[in-house]
Amino acid sequence: MALSMPAEGGLADRRGESVNQLRRVVTAPSAIRATAIDRVTVALCAVFTLAAAFYLWTAGTTSPISLHGGGADPYNQLANAFLHLRLSVGRPPAGLLALRDPYNPERNVSFQGLTSVLHLGIHDFSLFHRKLFLTWGPAPAVVLLVPLQLLGFEPTASLTVSIFAIAGLGFAIATLRVVLRQVGDVPIWMCVLAAFTLALASTVPFVLRRPAIYEEEICGGYCFVMAGIWLAICALAARQASLARLVLMSLCFGLAIGSRPTLAFAAVMLVLVFLFLRKVRPRRGLLISLAMPLGICAVLLLAYNQARFGDPFENGADYQLSGINQYAAHFDRFSYVPPGLWFYWVSPPRTAVAFPFIFLTPPPLSYPGSLPGLYPKAVEQTGGLLPMSPIVVFLVVLPWLRRRRPDALGRLALPLLALAAAGMAGILFLTYVFFSTTERYEVDFTTLLLLGALAGWLAVANGARGWSRRAVRAGGGLLATWGCIAGLATSFTGYYNLLALNHPQTWELLQQISSPLSRAIVTLEGHPVLAETAAKHLPLLEVGEPESLTIISPDTRTAELLASVRTMELVEAAPEPASYPLALLVRGPDGTSSIYRVRPGGETMHVPVSLSPGSNHLTLTPLAAEAVGIKVSVPVARRLLLVKHLSLQSGG
Repeated sequence: MALSMPAEGGLADRRGESVNQLRRVVTAPSAIRATAIDRVTVALCAVFTLAAAFYLWTAGTTSPISLHGGGADPYNQLANAFLHLRLSVGRPPAGLLALRDPYNPERNVSFQGLTSVLHLGIHDFSLFHRKLFLTWGPAPAVVLLVPLQLLGFEPTASLTVSIFAIAGLGFAIATLRVVLRQVGDVPIWMCVLAAFTLALASTVPFVLRRPAIYEEEICGGYCFVMAGIWLAICALAARQASLARLVLMSLCFGLAIGSRPTLAFAAVMLVLVFLFLRKVRPRRGLLISLAMPLGICAVLLLAYNQARFGDPFENGADYQLSGINQYAAHFDRFSYVPPGLWFYWVSPPRTAVAFPFIFLTPPPLSYPGSLPGLYPKAVEQTGGLLPMSPIVVFLVVLPWLRRRRPDALGRLALPLLALAAAGMAGILFLTYVFFSTTERYEVDFTTLLLLGALAGWLAVANGARGWSRRAVRAGGGLLATWGCIAGLATSFTGYYNLLALNHPQTWELLQQISSPLSRAIVTLEGHPVLAETAAKHLPLLEVGEPESLTIISPDTRTAELLASVRTMELVEAAPEPASYPLALLVRGPDGTSSIYRVRPGGETMHVPVSLSPGSNHLTLTPLAAEAVGIKVSVPVARRLLLVKHLSLQSGG
């Protein structure tokens, strides 16, 4: 029997085919991972692009975005002073210096030059030794505005805030990308939602609605601290970093402190980087590269304060020309901590039936206890983290992940815990130092907490199985989605509803687009509702000044608007306000007009209104008494109408 042997070439072909098959088997998972990485990166870049465009639109619809025309911006004034080797931004008006107590807000208000929330004059500047200084951290001016002025540019505050906010968001999303690589295989929708949460639930969109010096400082600090965190997280994940990256990392944290001292707690990341890298790099060089840039920034900041106020720890807050006497105000009180924690963590928003449906309330409206000190006099809108960004509840899983599932976040579990601790320390610091709270300060700590919370959600969902995985994904997704919705809604109003005031047509268009949702809400309630108004001057209206109200109705019906009205007219012959008769012109949604006389002593006015389904706009315009045939014997300098306690009584 003849045996047939395979040819040598055939064996070689089979061996080659087997090797190729084995190679495909080995490389297939890595190829899949590479494809997934590319998809996630592209998705995150898309989210960043959309968010950056929205940031620009938000700031630009409040004040123009331009490289010129920002001479009145305090940071531009500071940059100009630095270029002329000065620390002071100028001298105050002579009349202010002549006052017996120039820090008394009742006496200095006429010299502050405060014309609007965007044009401050010297409001909140510091007066010391007959010179004006800024209390806001100098780092944003040094890093951005000094170079731009050297190039011949003087950007508006809207552009400055947008640049810092967009750059900070970019670093935050880049940090999220490092976390996603550590977590592993995450559905693309969760990656996108996490990125949108960082973009919208971080309070940054809210501060962009009022781009002024306060927001420039805050967004500058946000940009620098996010850059430092990204560099630190990258180094900790890879267990290596170049000398240049270490120096830049330390410099970023130094600049963050030079913008917002509250961000000093985030510099704990430098300690972790040292502890993690000391086995792979020479300790002396590592310590110098991490400590020296931060130390130089701290020394320069202390010297800056010493040169201005004779005290390295005085930033000028004690000498501020503000709405309260800062020189006599009390800071650093433990009694401020409980209400402060309530406002920053628990204070709920107010919901409405009209666009944008979610509004922030001043603190006293939500706090169940009594407020100490100057709290009632210095209230500003504040939304609690739990009702506004509820995804932060996933912070509680970080310690469990580190102990029970150390591979879920790997080397990043401890750094993310440290970031969360830094954010909480920042909250405690703010509540102890200041006698009130405000929404813009939440930028200092919200993203630090969101990074840890999002990482906890992603890691728990990735490690769960079966129905528990679906529950964690869906539950966390709903919490993150609500945070995005709440952040987006409050960004349309900000502190002063500037979009409605500056661009009423845009505001009305947004209301019209969302009117089906408004009508659906009132249909469920079964009666028309007086919606949140974009009123410029309520409750005090001047003669000839129209004010618009919006009523959402589920159907065609009649209703009655109730309002407590009282005339308040300033009379030339009298030093005190006196009451004289006025009239109120009411133009209904159907175009009909009615005139109501208002008695001097005040009354509750009943105004019948014919409503149609959807949004109905009602206009109130005070009229002079002479316009309706009422004779007034005393000359009037200014005529005002006080309109309070607006409500709606539904008819059939």
